[in-house]
Amino acid sequence: MNNKFYGIGVGVGDPEEITMKAVNVLKKLDVVILPEAKKDEGSVAYEIAKQYMKKDVEKVFVEFPMLKSLEDRINARKANAKIVEEYLEKGLNVGFLTIGDSMTYSTYVYLLEHLPEKYLVETVPGISSFVDMASRFNFPLMIGEESLKVVSLNSHTEIEKEIASSDNIVFMKVSRSFERLKQAIIATGNQENIIMVSNCGKENQVVTYDIEELEEEDIPYFTTLILKKGGMKAWKKFIS
Repeated sequence: MNNKFYGIGVGVGDPEEITMKAVNVLKKLDVVILPEAKKDEGSVAYEIAKQYMKKDVEKVFVEFPMLKSLEDRINARKANAKIVEEYLEKGLNVGFLTIGDSMTYSTYVYLLEHLPEKYLVETVPGISSFVDMASRFNFPLMIGEESLKVVSLNSHTEIEKEIASSDNIVFMKVSRSFERLKQAIIATGNQENIIMVSNCGKENQVVTYDIEELEEEDIPYFTTLILKKGGMKAWKKFIS
């Protein structure tokens, strides 16, 4: 069989930022797998990409529940991989849509882990939130010899240590530990060196430079914060 399983990064919200390669792959799909954290939650990725797919493409929603037990999470991922296998065995082209990039904190990887090697797989990159932010707001992620670090926030992240370890730090999944992040930024004197964007590229996009008055409940799930020790002030001149 020449059919494939495709992992497709669709960017963060603007359908025009999907790559031409992704558009061409989307047109081939017979089945599209759409991840949900909760049942009947819907798919942001599908809303971004739907205009490029066949009208009769079969939509299959699969849950990736945030279970406390690692064993339970692995079993759920294996069950989802079996769903993909069933469609591949029918000779169908199957795609998995993911927000941002296919290989950057993506649930797509959890399917690849459990998919047998006999299947053909092709991964199509997309634009990650922090890459989109830098271009959208006209500031460099890093210059010259500067370093860049990407950190996924959780309750165990030693935030001040992460800030000390790099010139530029991307904090993803900010809503998980926003209060701790805010206090670390204040404690290290970096209040003037940040940009935070929620729902980047979408109609409800919010850009913030001052986080001191914000509370954790104010922070949407799709929020990324970038800290530049060299400062953000010089780059704000290009932001309308």
